[in-house]
Amino acid sequence: MPPFLPRKRPSTSPEPSFPRPTKKPKLADSLDAPAADSSSLQLNKNFTLGETSDSSLTDIDEFEDVSKPPPAEELEDVDWEDALGAAETLQPNDDLQLTLSKDTNHVDYASLAAYTTKKGPSKIERQIRIATHRMHVQCLLFHNALRNMWVSDAQVHEILLRQLSPGIKQDVQRWKIASGSATPEPPKPQKRKGRKPKNERDWGTPSRRAEEGKPDVSRGDPLIPLLKVLVADWKKRFRITTPGLRKHGYEPKQVLQAKIASFHNDSHDPEKHGERIRNIGEFRARARQMSGSRDVGAQLFTALLRALGIESRLVANLQPLGFGWTKAEEAVLKTKSTEESKDDSEDEESDASVIEVAVTPKKRKHYDTDLPMPIYWTEAISPISNSVVAVSPYLTSNQVMHTQDSCVALQPVGAKSEKAKQILAYVVGFSADGTAKDVTTRYLKGRRWPGKSKGFRMPIEKLPIYNKRGKILRHEEYDWFKHTMRSYARPKRTALDEVEDSTDLQPQQPEKKDAKAETDTLQSLRSSAEFVLERFLRREEALRPASQHVRTFVHGKGDKVQEEKVFRRDDVVPVKTAESWHKEGRRIKAAEVPRKLAPIRAVTLTRKREVEDEMRETGEKPMQGMYSVEQTEYIIPPPIQNGVIPKNAYGNIDCFVSSMVPKGAVHLPYRGTVKMCKKLDIDFAEAVIGFEFGNKRAVPVIQGVVIAQENKEAVMDALEAYEAEQRQKEEVKQEKTILSLWRKMLMGLRIAERMQDEYGMDDLDPKEVIDLTDSTATAGQQLRNTVPASEQSMTGGGGFLLHDEDEYQPEELVMNADQPPQRAAPEQYPTPASAPLAQTKTRSQTSSPVDSDESAASKLSHEEDQGLQSDQANSPKPKSRKKMASANKQNKNNSRSTRKKNSLHRSKTSPPSATPRRQNPRIAKTKLTSPYFASSDMDE
Repeated sequence: MPPFLPRKRPSTSPEPSFPRPTKKPKLADSLDAPAADSSSLQLNKNFTLGETSDSSLTDIDEFEDVSKPPPAEELEDVDWEDALGAAETLQPNDDLQLTLSKDTNHVDYASLAAYTTKKGPSKIERQIRIATHRMHVQCLLFHNALRNMWVSDAQVHEILLRQLSPGIKQDVQRWKIASGSATPEPPKPQKRKGRKPKNERDWGTPSRRAEEGKPDVSRGDPLIPLLKVLVADWKKRFRITTPGLRKHGYEPKQVLQAKIASFHNDSHDPEKHGERIRNIGEFRARARQMSGSRDVGAQLFTALLRALGIESRLVANLQPLGFGWTKAEEAVLKTKSTEESKDDSEDEESDASVIEVAVTPKKRKHYDTDLPMPIYWTEAISPISNSVVAVSPYLTSNQVMHTQDSCVALQPVGAKSEKAKQILAYVVGFSADGTAKDVTTRYLKGRRWPGKSKGFRMPIEKLPIYNKRGKILRHEEYDWFKHTMRSYARPKRTALDEVEDSTDLQPQQPEKKDAKAETDTLQSLRSSAEFVLERFLRREEALRPASQHVRTFVHGKGDKVQEEKVFRRDDVVPVKTAESWHKEGRRIKAAEVPRKLAPIRAVTLTRKREVEDEMRETGEKPMQGMYSVEQTEYIIPPPIQNGVIPKNAYGNIDCFVSSMVPKGAVHLPYRGTVKMCKKLDIDFAEAVIGFEFGNKRAVPVIQGVVIAQENKEAVMDALEAYEAEQRQKEEVKQEKTILSLWRKMLMGLRIAERMQDEYGMDDLDPKEVIDLTDSTATAGQQLRNTVPASEQSMTGGGGFLLHDEDEYQPEELVMNADQPPQRAAPEQYPTPASAPLAQTKTRSQTSSPVDSDESAASKLSHEEDQGLQSDQANSPKPKSRKKMASANKQNKNNSRSTRKKNSLHRSKTSPPSATPRRQNPRIAKTKLTSPYFASSDMDE
């Protein structure tokens, strides 16, 4: 299929002359647009000079078949607004193609939120930035690990050592001697004419150090003076010629594409593309030249310290792209106005330098002056104290930092750092053995997290842990950067790790701000944990008698000003009523004054009536005293005498705690002890251990009895015998129950066997079996449909289905709607009570059993039909309830007597032969669930 190419038809009607409303072009859109060819020069000129033009042609990037624009010299005198206005009235002779492009990958949400209703980035956009941030951090870690390997190169060390001056080498030798790593050379003896050297014991010239190989710390750590000398010498010799690493932020896609294309295609420009060191050979060349960026200078300074034998780390403050959407993460695009002003200032500076060229030489260009803090520095480890000293030659002051307060100077703060997008999120120190360590805590103010790293460092996440059912069991903390640094960790910890992990790298808790002396308010005093007003005390709280107020609280205005005393919470004690203390086994001491008076809490109905009566008499709400624990004592009842247990008015004894049991008595908290005490005629009292409140009543909880100590063994022996007897009775009762269930099952099996022997037929055709489970048709209808009409009068009796026979599934049943249903079929199944009578009748008759059965069945059905018709015709009037109940009772008694007579008659008239007489084989069998057997044999 050929591609679809839309083309615009040439218009025959003239275009309207009124101007078209267009969108005003923005500077960012023009910067994001791709570079145009020479045919778009006029449009670019229009954008720069005619920003207020209303023409819609300013958004067009390309025309076809248009005249070539005049040269740039002639365009300066053209009025672009008139030209574009005239161009609107022109009619092109050919098709017009428009190429519209827009960068949708870059959205400034920080500024967009102030003018639109869009809330923020989507979930996918946030995840993309998080993934970008993590990837950039890992790339920077690998880059610094590679540079750290170059810093440990032996040829780089040799190059740097050859460049040291003799004075620096002497200072290094003094440091080695002072630190105990080298021994001093013995002084040369001086020959003096005519004099012999004196025997000086202590501090003379021929004296030596008492301990060889021990560090000399009389003037402090000897490493710090050496570092200051090396920093000053390095700052003089190393020249900064290129810019270093910095954070630019997220840029539009087109700007990034243009930078990438320039990096790959154009010649390398350090100011545009940054510093480039491809391999270790170029790094050695920078060491010979002693030039490069500030970052390379800090790396070579670390290499110099390692060459001198000083254990040192290369510290890098990573500057990755962030994961947020603030203005600090967006790149600042350079506009033409800023570039022109920068060029003008450079021209002015060049003019001034031309004027003063005869007097002063030309100044060297400075790089990274807008970055207040370095990206790389060095940590030197003292061999004497295992302490870390931070060193940076590119700080304006205090280049050697050996204390915690001085290390904070490397933290980027202020407007200048914010403008340069300098952050402190991940500070990593790389050792000479290739390992790395997170040392961010050392450079945070007060070593408090998160500090300045908040918003720039990946926070600790709480990951949910689920169980098998999908529910959250717990949350575990996951530190992504800590997990990433595991591949750089040292396998075995050193003494330095132990020292700095317990001191410099130990995070501190944030300081608690002192609460300002604010004026008291009712709300603050109500929720205060130190002070309280007396009116805010609860019912069960009171003040100590000797408590004094701290201050006074004044509230109100004018004449309503009131003062209240403010007490400490420590002076508040819990109080309870005498009844509450009694339930805890304590009583109020004699002559004690209550701490406070509180209204009576009436819970039971009796207590409420008492309170109402007292209120009616006095006219005031009754109060009760509240006492503290200091005003109470334990309840210790007097010992018992002669085995008699003291009882209260209710005939029991209060035994809320163990101390309330009288001396000489014992509490038996077992069931059945009351019965045993009564049986043995032992004095006892029921033990009340508490109360249960419900339905406005207080019900005592009784548990066991309290008896004399000497009666304990007798009661326990009787109780054990009684429990053994009860267990035996339970076993006998359970055994009887089990035997009755077995007897019931066996009797049922015997009844089923007898019914099978009397009524069951083995030679029946399965097709003649009636399915009584069919709910759509009655038994009589099924019988009429399965048995021929000529043989329906012969059917009678019933039985059970054999296990080896399947139930008959009747085919399509046909009924005549004109014929009324017959009631003879259900009556053809005799009950067990009537079966013996039928058998005796059949035996007395001389005719064949088939004829007798047919005649009996037809006769019974005819009589029942007549009886039903007569009952319906002569139905009595409704009786009263009493008469109906007496009639039902009489009918039940008659049916019971009839059953007994029938059963006796059946037992007398049953044949003595072993094989009972079988019924007519044409009689259909029924199941055990037949309702015709449920009223007779089942009752038996």
